[in-house]
Amino acid sequence: MEYEKDEITVIVTCWKRDNFELQMDHIVRQTLRPKQIWVYQNESHFDVSGRRIDSDGIPVSFVHSKDLNFKFHGRFTLPLLCDTEYTAIFDDDAVPGSRWLENAFRLTKERHCIVGANGRRIKKDFMSIEQGFWQVGFGGPDHTDADTIVDFVGHAWLFKSDWTRNIWKDRPCSWDSGEDIHFSAACKIYEDIDSFVPRMPADDPSLNGDMMPHLGHDEHAAWRSSYHQSIRKEIVSYWISKGWKILDDRD
Repeated sequence: MEYEKDEITVIVTCWKRDNFELQMDHIVRQTLRPKQIWVYQNESHFDVSGRRIDSDGIPVSFVHSKDLNFKFHGRFTLPLLCDTEYTAIFDDDAVPGSRWLENAFRLTKERHCIVGANGRRIKKDFMSIEQGFWQVGFGGPDHTDADTIVDFVGHAWLFKSDWTRNIWKDRPCSWDSGEDIHFSAACKIYEDIDSFVPRMPADDPSLNGDMMPHLGHDEHAAWRSSYHQSIRKEIVSYWISKGWKILDDRD
């Protein structure tokens, strides 16, 4: 079956943070209108299925893993079931600007790449230093005034739905983190697909993948865990051992 060309399915993640109405309000008002929205609820920390939302006529469907935690990777099965050529996935704390999908779609069409709201470049000596990554995107050292290639992206993604088949060619190094690393690394290894953060200048928040990054600083933030940095370094090493070349080794 052929994909519906240039159409987008949006997947909204729900886990422990309840930002559902806020996220939906920003997603349904995108300048590039998605064909459909799938709400992926992982476990049952709160219930969104009965809530009344104004979707502006965009069909909304609910997928609920009621009793099982499918971790960070579970939502990446859903694009394999999409009938749209593209999929956008949002973390449960990502609130996009009104032109985010338009911005990301422009870039993925131009560069044939995975697009993310933020990204990381990995330092060559990442295993021997405390902070082995430097960030591109919101909260990073520089505003992204230009489209920027990175090693991996996350938080809010846009990509061709078919590309998610790459994530399931290898079992994850860990289920507790690293779906962002896994996806970008697998796509680069198997199909030579790069990862980019689009231009998101400080003076135009409408282009941003997340206008409210403070929502990701609560007690549910994975980066707050004591093992977060070490496990992500292990995941990077795992993918390098499988043939992934980080940018510092390609230059």
